[in-house]
Amino acid sequence: MPARSQGVNWLVQPERGPRLVLVHRPDGVMAYTHSHRCWVAIAPVRGVETHQHWHAVRHPAGRAELTLADERALHRGDVATLVPPHDVHNHGHVTGTGPSPYSLILLGDDMLLFEREEYDPERGTWQRLAPGDPGRSNR
Repeated sequence: MPARSQGVNWLVQPERGPRLVLVHRPDGVMAYTHSHRCWVAIAPVRGVETHQHWHAVRHPAGRAELTLADERALHRGDVATLVPPHDVHNHGHVTGTGPSPYSLILLGDDMLLFEREEYDPERGTWQRLAPGDPGRSNR
């Protein structure tokens, strides 16, 4: 995966159950804030992965109260884990923190089987993601 391009390489992807993917986000690219609705573990194998965990309260009409619960710069050997329903997070790279990350993401199941949520902390909004909808890739 070239350093300047986003990349996703599935290493283990069964029909159901745990699956493993190698993900690269280039310099300064963060994922949208989202839930998985299954457990997840994120560990960089190279570079610095910024991981943000959010407390989210959803309200009708798409309004959300989001509070940053934890922000960590993950290096090789570090792991961030999340379990639903407290799995609202985003991750990727913040310019100036070090090299962009190549990270292993271990998911407990195929997250696209579940209704999930996507959030915009700056606007204080959320939207439902129907099963099969991957949502937006990056912000």
